[in-house]
This record gives sequence, structure tokens and C-alpha cells, in this order.
Amino acid sequence: MTTNSPTPAPFDTTPEAAEETVTVTVELTVTEAVTYEFRSQVEIPADVAADPDELHDYLTQNEELWLDDLDPVGPTVTINERHLDQADVVLTA
Repeated sequence: MTTNSPTPAPFDTTPEAAEETVTVTVELTVTEAVTYEFRSQVEIPADVAADPDELHDYLTQNEELWLDDLDPVGPTVTINERHLDQADVVLTA
């Protein structure tokens, strides 16, 4: 015997249900690519100062020379990319 019953909707699509909201706590994981512009006074070999490519390589390999001067809340910060990696509702008792 076959019964023709309607398939239930996956969620309530009535206008009243669409307007209903809830407040929840969410835990978010966000990854950003950020550009900082700042000045740092560093001591480097004289021949490195004369070549921009060597300067870049030297400072990349010796970031301890300038890293303490990087102020993550300083006045010149540009966010180049932002990705929401994960979002979870935090269940509270």
C-alpha cells in the first residue's frame, strides 16, 4: 500500500520564521595578511646598505634586528586579506 504524504520542508520558510533571530556566542578563527609600515634603526654591514636586494635578504634572515620595533597596533596597518577559517557556536550552560 502506498501513502502520498507531503515531504517535510528542511526548515520553516514562513515570513515569521525568517524574521526570528537568536543571539549566540561564536568562536571564530580568522587569518589575515597584514602589511605594517614602520621605521627601525638597525646596525648592518656597510656593503649590505648599498644594495636593496641584499638589504632585503639580510633583514629577512636577521629579523631580530627590527622585530621589536613592529607595533601591531601602530598607526599604519593595512589589511590585505581576511579569511574566516572556522565558526562554531559555543554552547553555554
